[in-house]
Amino acid sequence: MNYQCCYCKEEFPATEAIDGYKEGYKIGFLCPKCGKNIQDTPMNEEWIFSSNSSKLFFAIFMGYFFLAWIFLEFSEPNTWVHYGVALGGLVPFLVYSHIKHPKDMYSPTIGTKPVK
Repeated sequence: MNYQCCYCKEEFPATEAIDGYKEGYKIGFLCPKCGKNIQDTPMNEEWIFSSNSSKLFFAIFMGYFFLAWIFLEFSEPNTWVHYGVALGGLVPFLVYSHIKHPKDMYSPTIGTKPVK
């Protein structure tokens, strides 16, 4: 799991966060990059991706799901072939994302907010 600092926008592993209590802060932790006191926001308003290509991949992946849903919704009757075609398209996406974007798949980034 990674954090993204709300001040310097740098990402860092949760294990590198500096304990704020040891530094005199009662709430939160310190960013190892800029040293500001921050706290995590599990309900972040925005998605955090490691790169623009990762963001583009996610958009194409969601577009595929939308098109597959339309295909399955309007093709009557649905047989195992229809589901096989729709779900068979997932395999290339999952293999590509496993190879190209493992950080976004397996290590989510959590946003932070300033301590008030």
